[in-house]
Amino acid sequence: METTTTFLKEEVIFRKGEASKYAYIIESGKVGIYKENDYGKRTLVRVLRNSDLFGEMGLIDKYPRSATAVALESCELTVVDKSDFARLSKYSPKFFITLIKTLTNRLRDTLGQLKNEGKQVETITKTQISKKRRDKNENSIF
Repeated sequence: METTTTFLKEEVIFRKGEASKYAYIIESGKVGIYKENDYGKRTLVRVLRNSDLFGEMGLIDKYPRSATAVALESCELTVVDKSDFARLSKYSPKFFITLIKTLTNRLRDTLGQLKNEGKQVETITKTQISKKRRDKNENSIF
């Protein structure tokens, strides 16, 4: 059975690498999802708000947490454990639609980021090629 819990501002909800025991639905407040590098530096990758679902990936694939979740302000979260998640996914069309929309939106965001990174790489590569051509032409005797 789902329960509701409160997290205070700046409180860590879960950390990257931890076992995934719960998913959460935001009832109020904001949650930041952070990626961490090997040196512990956090980068905010997403801000979640009312009705957003997070932490579900580990309940689906059973891998450890891929990011760290922190309350950006005091928030009320519905906690969904593995058995609730399985039941809701199977018997609640509203929950299942929310789950599918969440995963689809994240996939679109990721694809957009990859596309932007590809454009940056392409721009850098074109700039490097142009520079090499200029350098070659400047060094040419003819």
